[in-house]
Amino acid sequence: MAYEVDMMAVGEASRSGDAIALRFGNLAGRRDEQTIVIIDGGTKDSGEKLVSHIKTYYSTDTVDFVIATHPDCDHVNGLKVVVENLRVNTLLMHQPWNHAADVKRDFRDHRLTITGLSSKLERALADASELEDIATRKGVKIIEPFAGAATADKTIHVLAPTEGYYCGLLCDFRKTPTARGFGSGLFTGTMTAVREAVKWVMETMQIETLDDSGTTSAENNSSVIVLFTINGEKLLFTGDAGIDALMRAADYAESLSIPLTDLRFLDVPHHGSRRNAGPKILNRMKAKTAFISVAAKCEKHPSKKVVNALIRRGATVYSTQGIDMWHHSADAPARSAYSAATPLPFNDYVEE
Repeated sequence: MAYEVDMMAVGEASRSGDAIALRFGNLAGRRDEQTIVIIDGGTKDSGEKLVSHIKTYYSTDTVDFVIATHPDCDHVNGLKVVVENLRVNTLLMHQPWNHAADVKRDFRDHRLTITGLSSKLERALADASELEDIATRKGVKIIEPFAGAATADKTIHVLAPTEGYYCGLLCDFRKTPTARGFGSGLFTGTMTAVREAVKWVMETMQIETLDDSGTTSAENNSSVIVLFTINGEKLLFTGDAGIDALMRAADYAESLSIPLTDLRFLDVPHHGSRRNAGPKILNRMKAKTAFISVAAKCEKHPSKKVVNALIRRGATVYSTQGIDMWHHSADAPARSAYSAATPLPFNDYVEE
């Protein structure tokens, strides 16, 4: 069984996003001998690129599964184009407005009804709501992807989040109405970027300065983390998940006796941000190949600390930065238009 993964270049300037396509099965055979998946769609432009790519390289206009990892616009907007222009069998996305009854007690405004809260969530997360509307109009089956959701043969297996963890995070989404007791650090809220001069420190293969203190937004931690196991090869996709969410996914995998230290491929979370990875989780998620989605002119990502940490643990690391990247098994069909990519080097100096 062959496979190939395509990570589209998202963002011509400095704003990154994710847009990923993959397929596996008998790639030289009939369409019904293959499974095609899209994970996130990036911007409208990258959504259009995904549609063209599926038709050109996968020779079809039908996608088995589309996965929206979380509701941020740099992941969802392109999926609206995908669902509108391709035949999609199943959409996996969270529907926050369907969980109003589960989280209503945590909101300060007790005048809010369940229906009212649901409406507020739907308006606040308009991009995700529009995606749901398009899928519903086109008759696409929608499933909420919580930990444990899997295909019958476990080729596709959702590792996180659990529904309970997701509902806790939902209270602290940036656009969610203010909740009682949230927003003060129990769950991480919006990160405020502070522009300041970068200081550099030295690293070697033996000296690591990346730590486990990184935090990210509730939306990011709500990301769907999904494992593909194809012919014994494991491919892990992480959306924008942070350390806490990744550790929970690793715990769940461990409870099923699924090690994540022998990954063939890792989709590095949140464009290689140092807020989303640390030594402890990278010791539990090791891969031979790691791809990072980064905008063409992004200076902040990927973090040199994270790149070094991945290399230190045996990964060959690549980033898009304006270039579409292709990872594949040895028996995948050749592509004459693609050439070998240059991996990222180990950095002698990293941001402090």
